[in-house]
Amino acid sequence: MALGFMRRHRDWLKYMLLLVVVAFIILYIPAFQDADTSGPGEVVARVGDEKITVSEFQRVWMSERQRMTKGGMDPAMLEQLGVREQVLQALIDRKLVVQEARRLGLTVDDEAVAREIAGSPAFQSRGRFLGAEEIRRQLALQGRREDEFTESVREELMARRLEELITDGVHVSDQEAEREFRRRNERVKVEYVLVDAAPFRAQVQVDEAEVAARFQAQREGYRIPERRVLGYVLLDPAALQGQAPVTDGEIEAFYRENDRQFQQPEEACARHILVKVKATPEAPGHTEDEARGLAQKLLDQVKGGADFAEVAKKSSEDAGSASQGGDLGCFGPGRMVAEFDQAVFSMEQGQVSDLVRTQHGFHVIQLLSRKEQTSRPLSEVKEPIRQTLQGRKMRALAEQKSTQIAAAVNDGDPLEEAAKAQGLALQKSAPLAREDRVPPLDSPELLARAFMLRRGQSHPDPFGTARGVVFVTVLDVQPSRLPELAEVKDRVRADLLDQKARAQARARAQEVRAQAQADGLDKAAAAGGLLRKETPEPVGRGEALGDLGATQQLEDAAFALPAQALSEAIPTPAGFAVVRVLEKTPFDPAMFAQQKAQVAASLEQQRKQRLFQSYVERARERFPVERHPSAMRRIG
Repeated sequence: MALGFMRRHRDWLKYMLLLVVVAFIILYIPAFQDADTSGPGEVVARVGDEKITVSEFQRVWMSERQRMTKGGMDPAMLEQLGVREQVLQALIDRKLVVQEARRLGLTVDDEAVAREIAGSPAFQSRGRFLGAEEIRRQLALQGRREDEFTESVREELMARRLEELITDGVHVSDQEAEREFRRRNERVKVEYVLVDAAPFRAQVQVDEAEVAARFQAQREGYRIPERRVLGYVLLDPAALQGQAPVTDGEIEAFYRENDRQFQQPEEACARHILVKVKATPEAPGHTEDEARGLAQKLLDQVKGGADFAEVAKKSSEDAGSASQGGDLGCFGPGRMVAEFDQAVFSMEQGQVSDLVRTQHGFHVIQLLSRKEQTSRPLSEVKEPIRQTLQGRKMRALAEQKSTQIAAAVNDGDPLEEAAKAQGLALQKSAPLAREDRVPPLDSPELLARAFMLRRGQSHPDPFGTARGVVFVTVLDVQPSRLPELAEVKDRVRADLLDQKARAQARARAQEVRAQAQADGLDKAAAAGGLLRKETPEPVGRGEALGDLGATQQLEDAAFALPAQALSEAIPTPAGFAVVRVLEKTPFDPAMFAQQKAQVAASLEQQRKQRLFQSYVERARERFPVERHPSAMRRIG
C-alpha cells in the first residue's frame, strides 16, 4: 500500500542519494540483526526479471536504520516516516533503472567495476586504496559475498550510464545561463501603491443584456469540461487500528530481540590541553621535541596543583575548547581520534592522563565523569514499542488488503466486490473534472489515470493519498459540452463585474501615477485615501513584491525600471499598482562572465534530473513490480 504511494510520489534527489547509500556506505556500517524468520533468499519484491531478496533488503534497511538511530532518531519515528518503505522503493527503482539500461544494451565490465571501487573515496584511507584483501575481509565479517558487493557497484554504474545516455543532449545556452544568473542575482527594493479592484465591485452595474452579450461572444470560454463520477475504496491504515492489537508478550519479545536499539552507550565527559605538532614545516605548531617539552611542563603544573581549566585557558592551542577551560563536553566511544579515545575510556573519574600523542599533537586529558553503558528499561520504552508494532501491523494489514484487492481487480472482479471481500465499502464521488482536488481523490495522477479509463473500468493499482491509498473505478462519464446561459449565468455576471471593477481600479491607478510624478508617491497615495508601502528589503526575481504578489508581468515591469523611475499602472491579482524602484542591484556582466560556467552547470544538472525522472516514470510501465508483503512483515 505505502509502497505504491512512494513509487508515485518520491523526491528524486533523495532517491538518488539513497542509491549512493545502497551502493557504497553499507560496506562500512555493519548490519545488526533483528529477529527474522525470513530466509535470506526469500523474495520481498520482483521488478521485471529481477528479484530483491530478504538479505539484500535487510542489509540496506538495517544499515540505514542504524545510521539514523545513531543520529538520535527514535526507531518508532522511522516506522512512522515510512523509511522502511522508502528503502524498499529505492531498491525497486534501482532494479528498474538497471533493467532499462540492459534493455538498451548498456553493459559494465569487470575492469570498470574495479576502477570504480579503487577510485572511490569510500574505499580509501588517507588517500590510498584499502586493497582488495581488506575489502574481502570487511565483507567476510559481515557475512556478505564478494559477488553480491561487486554486483551492487556494477548496478550503480549502469544506472549512472543510463542517466548519462538519456541526458547527454541537455545543454544550457549562454542566454539561458544569463536568465538564470539574473534570477539569482538581480534584486530591487520598491515602493508602491495598490489600487484594489474589490471596492469598485459594489459601485459597478451589470444588466441582463450585457450578460447575454458576453455569453454569446465567449460561450466557448464557459465550456463545461468532461466530468466523471468515480467509485472509490479508501484504505486508511489508521482506520485499521482496532484490527491490529499489540499484546504485552509481543512488546516484551520485541524488546528482547532488539535489545541493542535500547542501549544507552558508554559516555565520557572530559577536558584537555593541546600542544600542536607541525604537520608540515609551514604548518602552525611546534616540532615534535618542542611540543613534547611544552606539554610536559603544562602536565607538571596540573599535577602540581594548578587549576586545569585555568591552565587550558592560558596555554591550550585548541582554539575551539581553550576559552571553555578545555571542556570537550560528553562523547561516546569512537567520536575522538583513536589514541585520545583509548586514553579517555581507560581512565578513572577525576584522573589526569600522562601525555597522549595524536595526529594533532600532545594532549593532557582530565576525565570529568563517565557513564557506563546501560539499557533503557522496558517500562520506559514500552509505549514507543507498542506504537511501532501497531503501526507495523496496521500497515501490514492495509498492505495485505491492498494486495488482495489489486489481485481481485486484475482477475476481472468489480472493485465493489473486491472491496466487500475485505470488509470495505465502495464510496461514490460527485462529478469531478480533471482539475478538481477533492480529498481523498486529490492526487493529480489519480485523476489523470481515471480520465483514461472507460465507464465501468477499474484501475488495477492503488494511488497514494495523505490518508492512505485509494482504488478507483469509473461509474459514469459526462462528456464536455457547451453550456446554456442559465448554467453559467452567475460566472458570466461575476466576470463582467470583475472586468468593470478592474477598469475603475486602473483609471484610479493612472491618476495616482500622474500626481506622483509631481508630488511623490506618498502624497499621491494619501490624497486618494490609499497606502504607500515598500518592500522591507530587496527582493529577487520570482519573489513576491510585498503584498502585490508575484506575476511575470509585475516582475518584468519592476526589473525593467531604472532606479527612482515610476511605472505605469501594472496589473496585479488584486487590481492595479504603481511602482517606483528605490534600490536596484543590476545585472553585472563581469560577475556573470566569472560565474557563467558554474551557473550553466547547475542549471544543466537540474534539467538532467528532471528529464531522467520523467524518463524513469515512462520506463516504469515496461517492468511490472510484484511485492511480497508477507516476506516484508517477517523482517524485523
